[in-house]
Amino acid sequence: MKFTYTVSGMMIVLTLVLSGCGAETTSNESVKVVTPNTTVATKAQPVEAVAEATRLLQKNEYTAAIAKADEILKIYPNSDEAYSIKGMAMGLNGAAQGGLEFTKKAYKINPNNVSNYYNMAMLYKLEGNLQEAKNWFEKVLAKDPRNTWSVYGIATIYADQGNDEKALEWLKQAISIDPVVKDVARTQDHFVRFHGNPTFDALVK
Repeated sequence: MKFTYTVSGMMIVLTLVLSGCGAETTSNESVKVVTPNTTVATKAQPVEAVAEATRLLQKNEYTAAIAKADEILKIYPNSDEAYSIKGMAMGLNGAAQGGLEFTKKAYKINPNNVSNYYNMAMLYKLEGNLQEAKNWFEKVLAKDPRNTWSVYGIATIYADQGNDEKALEWLKQAISIDPVVKDVARTQDHFVRFHGNPTFDALVK
C-alpha cells in the first residue's frame, strides 16, 4: 500500500521496518510510505501499533506519531521500529538533532538491519550533515547496491553541494534502477536549477 505526502524542504527517503519487512518513505522533500502486509504481531515487534504510528507519520501528524511510538516503547522497549518512527517524526517536525538520537538507538538495537542504516542517512540529511548522510547511504549500498533511494539520496547530496557532474551521474544510476525516480527528480528542490540542462532534461524525459 502506498501513501504520499509533502514536507517542505529536501528529498527525504525513510525506510521503516515492520516485522522484518521494509516500509520505504520518501519526501520534499515528498514522502512515499510503502507499508508491508503484516498479520502476525510478536512481543518484539508490535505490528499493528507500529503500522498505526507509521500512518500518523505519513499524515504529517508528527506529535501523534511520536506519542504512539512512546506508547509502544513503554511496552516494547527494544522496538527499533518505534525508535525509527519517533526519530523521523521528530526530524520532520524540526528537531533533527533530537530525532537522530532515537535513530541511533534503533541502529544500536538492530545494527544488522540495513533499513536502520538508511534511516541514519535520512536524519543526518535533515540535520544538514550531508557528508555523514552520504557515508550512511554508502553503507546501505555496500549491503544493497541497487537500493534506489540511497543512490538517489547521494545524487541529491551532490546536487546540493554544487557538484553537477556527480549529481547527474548518480541520478542516471538511480533512474536506471527505477524509472520512477524521473518523476521525483523533476519536482524536487535539489534539481530545480538543473531544469533546462540538456543532460538532466534527457534523463528525466
